[in-house]
Amino acid sequence: MLVISGALAGLLLAPSQQRPAPRRLLVPQRHAVSLMSESIVVTDGTDSFYASRGLFQLLHDHGAFDKITACSSSTADAKKMLLSRQARYSGLIDVLHFSESPLGDTMAGATTWLAVNAEEAALEGQLAQAKAAGVRRVFVHLGADGPSPTVANQEALHSALEACGAEYTVMRAGSLTAGGLGGGLKLSALDEPTCAELPKDDVFRFITEALTLPEASGRLFSLCPNLDDSQFREMRRAGCDRREEAKARDAAGMQPRAEALLDGVISETAAVDAAAAATAAKKDSEEAKLPQQTAEEREAELKKLLEQARLDGIANAKRRQEEEEAKAAARAERLQQIKDQAPKGVEEGEEEEEGKKGDGADDKSGGEGGEGDGPEPPMALA
Repeated sequence: MLVISGALAGLLLAPSQQRPAPRRLLVPQRHAVSLMSESIVVTDGTDSFYASRGLFQLLHDHGAFDKITACSSSTADAKKMLLSRQARYSGLIDVLHFSESPLGDTMAGATTWLAVNAEEAALEGQLAQAKAAGVRRVFVHLGADGPSPTVANQEALHSALEACGAEYTVMRAGSLTAGGLGGGLKLSALDEPTCAELPKDDVFRFITEALTLPEASGRLFSLCPNLDDSQFREMRRAGCDRREEAKARDAAGMQPRAEALLDGVISETAAVDAAAAATAAKKDSEEAKLPQQTAEEREAELKKLLEQARLDGIANAKRRQEEEEAKAAARAERLQQIKDQAPKGVEEGEEEEEGKKGDGADDKSGGEGGEGDGPEPPMALA
């Protein structure tokens, strides 16, 4: 018994061997932002989350909502679109909820409403329901793939948003494509005539970032592609990642991506603007160097041009007449050559025939004369 107790005491007093720390699974970190412990309701005007399913993952990875509710007419269809392997592994499935209830009932207790591919005609009633439910943040996306690609009555929409009492953002965008992540973006007026295609991931990431930025509140704009993405590349070379671009300035003083867009810092390429300005200045300088003509000088120049046109007409008419005469002479010469080249045997045969006809006539006329004038032949002897 004493031996066993001593052995146990030795094991307890012996230094424990350090074990390697367990490896942690690398998953997207959910940053602590002002939306922590808040809930969001997401609707799609097409009544299908097929095209917008990637937005839910971004809201979970970067928005840090503790509850994300997908509201549609069919929970079964919504689950088919949104429940994926990535949703399970990333933890999205733990905060994702589904609802077939009316929008007003689904919004009860929610703090944010995100309307993807919203329908303009239904927005007024939906905003009233959001106000009754106590929603504090509204983000409306109007897409070319949805029921309202353009805004028919901007004043009515603005009035409905103001009456809602919540912080609002209205963003219009063109058709969404699967490829082209990380391209240049710019903000234009809400009534922009056309909105070109945009990468789907860029649009969804911008929406996620704009939900957290106060600069996006009370704004109505169109999100369009920027042909020059040099400013974005410069920001990333300075060390900004996507989240840092949306939350703070970096050490070089560069504005974040979404904030810079909302502040109007990022626009079309400066090189293109500078080239256009240089071209316009050069054109103006060339026009300034041209001598200014008086009315008398312009009239004299016009008369000169008219006289030159008259002389050119006379010269052209004379030239055409000479060409016609030359063609007539050439035709006559050709006809004479054809006559000269005709066979001579045919002409001699015609002359002989005419001579024979003439000799016969002379003989006949001579015979008749002989019968009257010549001596009578001797009569035969009996």
